[in-house]
Amino acid sequence: MRLANPTLVSSLAAILALTACWEDDRSILWDRTRTVIGPIPMKAQIAYVDSALDRVTLVDVDQDTPVITTRTIGRNAIYAVPSPDRHTLFAITRGEEAIHKGQIDQPPMFWSIDTNHADVPAVAYKIGSPFDRVSVSPDNTIAVAYFSASGPDAAGFFRNPNELAVIDLSRPPGDDNPTLKTIRSFGSVPAGITLSPPMVVPGSTDTSARTFAFILSPNNLTVLDASHPDRREVSIRLDLGGMPVVPRQVVFAPNTSSAYVRSDQARDVLQLLLVWDPPATPTANDFRPLLAELGAGGGPTDFAVYDNADQRRYLLAATPNTHEVVVIDADTAQFRSIPITDPIDRILLFPTGLDTPPKKALLASIGAKVNRLYVLDLEHIEDPLTQISLTRITLDKTVRDVVPVPGRELAMIVHDDARTVLGLLDMETASTSPLLGVGKLDSYDFSPDGSHLIGATASVARVGFVALDNLHPTDFRLDDLPTKVLSTANAKIFVDHGDPRGHATIIPSPGATRDQAIVLDGFLTQDLLDKEP
Repeated sequence: MRLANPTLVSSLAAILALTACWEDDRSILWDRTRTVIGPIPMKAQIAYVDSALDRVTLVDVDQDTPVITTRTIGRNAIYAVPSPDRHTLFAITRGEEAIHKGQIDQPPMFWSIDTNHADVPAVAYKIGSPFDRVSVSPDNTIAVAYFSASGPDAAGFFRNPNELAVIDLSRPPGDDNPTLKTIRSFGSVPAGITLSPPMVVPGSTDTSARTFAFILSPNNLTVLDASHPDRREVSIRLDLGGMPVVPRQVVFAPNTSSAYVRSDQARDVLQLLLVWDPPATPTANDFRPLLAELGAGGGPTDFAVYDNADQRRYLLAATPNTHEVVVIDADTAQFRSIPITDPIDRILLFPTGLDTPPKKALLASIGAKVNRLYVLDLEHIEDPLTQISLTRITLDKTVRDVVPVPGRELAMIVHDDARTVLGLLDMETASTSPLLGVGKLDSYDFSPDGSHLIGATASVARVGFVALDNLHPTDFRLDDLPTKVLSTANAKIFVDHGDPRGHATIIPSPGATRDQAIVLDGFLTQDLLDKEP
C-alpha cells in the first residue's frame, strides 16, 4: 500500500490543542461542534460534508492518483443528498446567528454543488427554514425541501412542519426562487415527498411537461404542481372514516399522466390520473385528479410497475390478506390473480430497471420469515389464456431479505438478522448457492457491472470479494478496520475507516494487490491551518 499526499497527514486534535495557546477571542471555528456527513457516493467521486469547516470535500478517484478538492458552503450543514444522476450534490445548511467573534448572520440555505467542474462555485438558495429532508425530481430540475417528522434539532422557536421550499434548479436563485409554501393540513404532517418525472396533462392548453410533487402524510395525499408552485395544492383524504391509511409508495406512468399509490391499511392500489380541468383564474390549477381503485382485492404490501414488450404498463401487486399476487393492466384496470400460499410482501423484477421488459419476478415473504421464495414468469402473463408459471424454491433457512444484483439476473438472499449467512439465487435456473462470512456484513456494495459482491465487517481489517460468475471468494487485507465500503462508477473500491480527519483506502479493482492500493490520511483537514485562528 502507498500513502497518497503524505503532507495531508495531520492530527486535528493536535491542531486544536495548539489553539488553546491563542487568545480567548480566537475564531469560533475552533470551538464549533463538528459533524461529518458522508461518505456519499457520487459518480467517480466520494463526498464528505463538514459542518464545522463549512465545506464539501470531494475525493476524485477517476485517475490513478486521487484528486482532493473542496467547495465552500454555508454554516452548520445538517443534510446532504446526491442528485439522481449523482453528478450534483445537494446540501442544506442551518446558517448561523452572529453572537460571538467569527460568527456571521446567515439564513438557512440550500446548496447545489456541481461535482464535475471544480471551478464552478456552489449555488446557494435561501430557503427560510432549516429543512432536513430533500426530494429531487428524476430529471434533476426541481427539488423540494421539507421537514422530517422530528425536524433537524431543537434550535429555533417555532417550526412549521407543513412548510415546503420548492426550488427550480434550472433557474438561478432569486426573490421568486425558491417558492416557500405551506400545504393544507388535516392534522398530519408530511412523511415523505415523491416527485414525478415530467408529465403533460392531457387536454391542457399548457402542453409543457411538468413535475408534480406527491406529498405523503397519514390519511392524506397531496398533489402540488411543482412546476407552478404558486398554484394551490390538491388534497385527497384517504382514511374514509376507518383505520388510518398511510401512503408509502408512489410509482408513475408518465405517458398517461398517472400515478399509483400503495398505502398501509388501504383496500387497494389507488390510481390517480391527472386530467385537464379549465382553470377559473390564470393562477388556478388546470388539472384535477381522477381516482380509481385498481382491484387488487386486498391491502397491498408491495408493488412493482413495468412496461411489457408492447409498451403497455402493468402493476404487480402483493396482497397477503388474500394470499395473492395480482397483475393489473394500468390502462384498463383489468387484472389477473395468482394464488400463493405465503403472505408475499416483497416483489423484485428481473432484469432490473424499466429499459428492458422484465422476464421474471422474485416473490418473498420477509415479514413472515419463511424459508420459501417464488419465481414468477412474466412473459405474456397478462394474457388470461397463458398458463401461469410459478416456481417454488424451498431453502434450508428462513429469508430475512432479498437484494437484486445490478445488471445481473441474480439476487442476494439474507438468512439472518446479523447478515452472516447469505445466499445467491440465479433467476434463470432458480438455483441457490450459499455464502458464509467471518462476521456480520456491516457494509456491502456491488461492482457497477454486477461482477462482484464487495463486503466488510467492522471488526475485521479486510474487504471480501465474491466473483458472481463462479462464486469464487477472495479478500484484501487492510491496515485499519473498515466502516463503509463503496464501489464507484469506474469499479474502484473506496473503503472509509471512520476517522474524522479523513482516512480511506482506495483499491483499484477486486483483483488488485496491496502494493496497488492507495491510502489517504488527513484529507478532511486539508488546508486547515490556512484558516484564520
